[in-house]
Amino acid sequence: MPEGGGIMKRILAVLLLAIVIIGCGSKMAKQETLDALAEARAALDAAEAKIAGLEGEMRALKDKKAELESEMTKLAQDIEMLQAKIDKHCKK
Repeated sequence: MPEGGGIMKRILAVLLLAIVIIGCGSKMAKQETLDALAEARAALDAAEAKIAGLEGEMRALKDKKAELESEMTKLAQDIEMLQAKIDKHCKK
């Protein structure tokens, strides 16, 4: 029976330790949880700000792209017009 008594003492010790951890740990866990939530909230706010900045940058780049495409179209038309003039004058 000494082994059974040893097991009972271990189980009692584990239960006592669990009660102490749960009793003290829950307060610490709450503060840790609050700290983790605050940290996560700060990270979320930073990520949302970065997203907003990148979306603004993306809009500006799309506007610049449209402007450059328009300029390229105009330059292509100018090239065609000049090529037509060159062809007209060279054939004479």
